[in-house]
Amino acid sequence: MSKRWMTFGLASLLTLSLIAPLSSSTVLAASGFKDTARHWGAKAIEWAVDRHIVDGYEDGTFRPDRAVSEPEFLAMLLRAYPMQTGADANASPWYKPYYEIAGANRWTVLNQYEAAAYNRGAVARLITSTQQGTLNLNDSVAYLLNNGLSQGKTAATVEGYRASDALSRAEAVQFLMNMKSKVTQLKPAPAGQAGADKQNGAAAGSSGGSGDSSQVAAVSVRGIAVGDSAAQVTAKLGQPDRQDPSEYGFIWYIYNQDYASYAQIGIDGGKVVALYSPSDNWHTDRAIQDGAAKSTVERQYGEPLTYILKGNTRFMMNYGDGEYGSYEIGGDYVTFFYDVHRSDVVTGIQVIGGAAEKAMASFYPKGSEALRKAYELQSFDLANAARVKLGLPAFVWAEDAASTSRKHSSDMALRDYFDHTNPSGQSPFDRMKQDGIAYRAAAENIAAGQSSAIFAHHGWMNSAGHRANLLGETKRLGVGVAFGGKMKVYYTQNFYTP
Repeated sequence: MSKRWMTFGLASLLTLSLIAPLSSSTVLAASGFKDTARHWGAKAIEWAVDRHIVDGYEDGTFRPDRAVSEPEFLAMLLRAYPMQTGADANASPWYKPYYEIAGANRWTVLNQYEAAAYNRGAVARLITSTQQGTLNLNDSVAYLLNNGLSQGKTAATVEGYRASDALSRAEAVQFLMNMKSKVTQLKPAPAGQAGADKQNGAAAGSSGGSGDSSQVAAVSVRGIAVGDSAAQVTAKLGQPDRQDPSEYGFIWYIYNQDYASYAQIGIDGGKVVALYSPSDNWHTDRAIQDGAAKSTVERQYGEPLTYILKGNTRFMMNYGDGEYGSYEIGGDYVTFFYDVHRSDVVTGIQVIGGAAEKAMASFYPKGSEALRKAYELQSFDLANAARVKLGLPAFVWAEDAASTSRKHSSDMALRDYFDHTNPSGQSPFDRMKQDGIAYRAAAENIAAGQSSAIFAHHGWMNSAGHRANLLGETKRLGVGVAFGGKMKVYYTQNFYTP
C-alpha cells in the first residue's frame, strides 16, 4: 500500500549598448574565415559576403552564431534588395535610413535595437510584411514554410520553426539566400497597415472586438485576444464546456474537452477581458510561445513589474524563486508561468485586462460557494492539462476524494492550522478510510494563500514532491477548496488508486 503526502506553504503573493553595423574594414571570403569551414551555414555565408550583404571581422572570423539585432537584419535585407532610397553612410544613428524605408513601406518592425530583443518570429513577420502585408505570428511563419523561405529549425512546422529563438548571423544570411531564390522584389504593405510594432507589444492592446484582433494583439490564445466579442469566441471555439466565476468578477469560459489545448477565456459585458492557458496553443507578438526560455521572455520584455498601482495603493509583486513574472503590455497585465523542473521554460500564460485588474482592490477574492466549486474544478482540469502535456493519462474525478479534501480544507480554515495531520492526529489516509475510500495507493497535496486555482497549480508543479503526486501513477483525483482562516483560502488534492 503506497502512501505519500507533501506540505506546501503560503505561495508567493502578487502582493543600451547598441551593436555596430555589420561591416568592417577587412572583408574575407567565407572560405577564408577561421570559423565557417565546417559550419552548416558556410554556403549562405559565402553567398552573402560575395554580394556585399554582410562582412566578416578584422580578426578573420565571421562569428556565424552571434545574435543579430533588428537594425542589422534590416540593413542586410536592404543590401540584398536595394531600394530607390539609398542609405546615408553619414546618418546618425547609422540605422535611421533603413527604418525610414521600412516605415515608408509599412513593414512590420519592432523599433528595438538590441540583439537580445530580436528573434526568429520577428524575422518571419518582417519578411512576410514585405510580401503579404502584416500577418500574425503563426501565419507569418506558415508563409515562410509554405513558400520555401524556411525549412524550420527543428522541423518544417510552426512549432519547429522555433519563433522565440534568437536569430544568428548564419540564419540571417540563409533567410536572405532563400528569399533571393524565390522573391524578386520587396513590396509595400497595403495602405492602412501599421508598419511599426509598439515597443510594449506589436500593435498591442485590444481590438475593440472588430476584425481579427489576434492579427495584432500582444497575446492570443487559440486565436482569441482581449477585446474580442463573446460571439467571436463561440464562433471560433464553440460553446464553452463550463462557465466559472472568477476572483475578478468576470466569467471564465472553460474549454476543457481537449486537455492538450486547454484554455480559459474571461468574459465581461460581452467582451473578452482575460485569457489563460497552460497548453501549447498561444503566442505573443514577440514570438513567445509555450516552451520558450525564461531568458527569452526577459530579453523581449525586460524585468517584470515590481508592483501594480491601484488607486493610491501599491500591490507589491513577489515572484518567489522566479517561478513567474508579470508585465504590463498594452495596458493589460500578462503573467508568464515558468517550469523550474524543465530549465525555466514558459509553461503557461495569464492575461488580465487592465480595467479588470485595477478594479480588484484586494489580493484575496470574496469567497462564495460558486467560486469554491470553480476553483475545485479548475484545479482538477489543470492537473489533467499538465499530465496530458507531458504524455500522461488524465485523472478521473473522484467525488469521494473531493469530499474528503473539502472537509480537510474547511477544517484548516476553521481551526487555523496548515498541515496534513489535523489537530486530532488524523493523517490524510485516516481521513480517506474514515470516509469509506479503499485504496491501493494514495497521496495528498495541500496549499494555502494562493489567490486562484491557477496560481496554486503552478506552485505545486514547481515543488518536487507535489509535482510527483500530480504526475504520479494514481488514477483518481478529488479537490476541495475552502475560504476563510488566517490564509484566506485553502486547497487540498487527494489522489488514490482503488
